[in-house]
Amino acid sequence: MSHLPLKDIVVPERLRPVHQDWIEVLASSLDELGLKEPIVVREVKRGRSKQIELVAGAHRLAAAEKLGWEEIPVSQVEASDLEAKLIEIDENLMRRELSPLDRAVFLTARKEVHEELYPETQHGGDVKSADFKEKNQVAKLATRFSKAAAEKTGLSERSIQRAVSIISRLPPDVIELVRQTDLAESGKELEALAKKEPAAQRAILNVIADGNATKVSQAEVLLSMKSSMAPVSEEEKAFRTLLASWNRLGRKRRRSFLDALGLEASDAVLDAKVKD
Repeated sequence: MSHLPLKDIVVPERLRPVHQDWIEVLASSLDELGLKEPIVVREVKRGRSKQIELVAGAHRLAAAEKLGWEEIPVSQVEASDLEAKLIEIDENLMRRELSPLDRAVFLTARKEVHEELYPETQHGGDVKSADFKEKNQVAKLATRFSKAAAEKTGLSERSIQRAVSIISRLPPDVIELVRQTDLAESGKELEALAKKEPAAQRAILNVIADGNATKVSQAEVLLSMKSSMAPVSEEEKAFRTLLASWNRLGRKRRRSFLDALGLEASDAVLDAKVKD
C-alpha cells in the first residue's frame, strides 16, 4: 500500500453519485480512526499522457477531501476499462448502505460487464429453430450471470433477476428522478413504478417529489382525481356528445349521417363502435 496526493487522482464518471450524508459519516470516522481500507486506483494512458484514475472508493476520497487531507492510502491495480468497472461494481455491491435502487443499478451494470467480458456466454447451444435458439440462449445467459452475481454478492438469483428487470424498465431520466424520492429505498415501490409506462412514471414521481404522496398507488389516485377535475372546453364537450350519439345510432341513421358528410358508408364503418 502506498500514498498519493489527492490532487493527482482523477475521478471518472461513476455509476452512482456520491451522497453528502454518507460523506459526512465517513469524514467523522476517518478523522477519528483513520482510513483502514485504501481506495483503489489504476494508471491509465489518455492520449499522450498518463494519469491515475479512481477505480473504487469515491466516498472515501470525498471524505478525505472534506477533511483537508493532502494524501490518501491507495491500492494500485492493473485493469482494463471493463475490469475497472467490474471492481467498482463488486466493491459497491458488498456494501450495506446501498439503496435498493443503487443495488439494482449496480447489478444491471454488472450484467452488462459480464456479457462483455465473457462473450462466449452468448453463443453455442441449441440446433433447433432460430426463434427457439435465441430464446434458449437468452435464458442461459441470464442464468449464468445471475449465478455468478449470486456467488459474488450473496444475494439470491431471484432477487438479482428482479432487480435487473426493474432497471430495464426505468429510463435513465426516471432513475435520476427516483433518486430524489424515498422510492429509492423501497424495492416494492420500485417494482410498482417499473410496471408503468415512462410518461406515467414521470408524472407519479413529480407528485411524490412535491410531497403530495409517498407511494406509487397514492400518486396514481391523486393524478386520477386531478384528471377528472380538469376543466372541459365546449368543443371537447361537443365532441364527446358526438361520439356518444354515434354509438347510439342504428345503421340507417349512421348511413344518413355519413351521406350528409359525403363519406363512404362501408360495413366496417357502419358497425364501428368508438371509445370516448
